[in-house]
Amino acid sequence: MACIFCAIVSGEIPSWQVYSDDDALVILDKYPVSKGHLLIIPRKHYQGVEDVPMALADKLWRLATALAKIYRNELRATGVNIVTNSGRPAGQEIFHFHIHVIPRWTEGFQGIFGPRHEVGPEEAEEVLSMWREKIDKLTRLLEE
Repeated sequence: MACIFCAIVSGEIPSWQVYSDDDALVILDKYPVSKGHLLIIPRKHYQGVEDVPMALADKLWRLATALAKIYRNELRATGVNIVTNSGRPAGQEIFHFHIHVIPRWTEGFQGIFGPRHEVGPEEAEEVLSMWREKIDKLTRLLEE
């Protein structure tokens, strides 16, 4: 089976993109745990975190950290999970390395990967609109 994330990166499969650069793509998770659940996907295929070159891993984790800072400090999420799974026993389902950035909007821990729903166009546009207003801030954080 072909890699769904490689197909998203190449544009064969549409996605809702929040951010893009030469090394990575940030998209809305199609089946989010919460509104604004993002996926950071390297453009090049790596199966798990252990396969990613260290310089790229540094960049991807910096991107995750910057997204989380904006969620917490600018968009007032009550919490954020930053998660990756490596290997089937760890819960990895898509074998193209990716990082989940999951904002939390309510109090109380409900598990990392609780109930999911399929994101629709209205929710996607709301999240994309929220991020359009913060993309300059994201770029500045990445330059620090």
